[in-house]
Amino acid sequence: MILSQPDIRKEVDKGELIFDPPLEDRQWGEASIDLRLGFDFTKLNPAKGATFSIAGGLGLIGKSGLYSRRQLKEDDGMGRPEKFELHPGDFVLALTYEKITIPNHLIGLVEGRSTYARVGLSMHQTAPWIQPGWSGQITLEIRNSGPLVIALQPLLDKPCQITFFQLSQTLHDNESYGAQDGGKYQGQTSVLPHQNE
Repeated sequence: MILSQPDIRKEVDKGELIFDPPLEDRQWGEASIDLRLGFDFTKLNPAKGATFSIAGGLGLIGKSGLYSRRQLKEDDGMGRPEKFELHPGDFVLALTYEKITIPNHLIGLVEGRSTYARVGLSMHQTAPWIQPGWSGQITLEIRNSGPLVIALQPLLDKPCQITFFQLSQTLHDNESYGAQDGGKYQGQTSVLPHQNE
């Protein structure tokens, strides 16, 4: 069952589903929440001649210095908001502004929004599910498949939405996200892999 806005509000009011910072009125949809773009952007740099295996995790790539991270500011020092330009063909990892905590009886689905898709922006490649027990900011895998240079602005842009589904049965704490493997992305404040991965 997909939760409607009244049901999502009940979960938030009960403290079961947590958005930090709290949501603004403009973020509430009929059966979803629009998420704001955060300030953290990370690009994977080319590595000519190198081959990497993903089976063992992203730790080796993270330690190799192939990531370029950029933290934008609300103000560029001259009263203008900083923006991140995404050129045609570019791929960038970015965090949502909100940290989300999902209870053990729900699962979240993150999808891009139509306005952004119409100019060629996709928000995730293959990882839309946010598991029960998850807590942290959500990493967006943003690709510009269109012909235009797109300027993304933290807090103002709401490029994705999250929908919630009721599980058929509530998971026990030892069954929720991270209980078995420590949750390598649990509590993330950066898209870079944890050092121990």
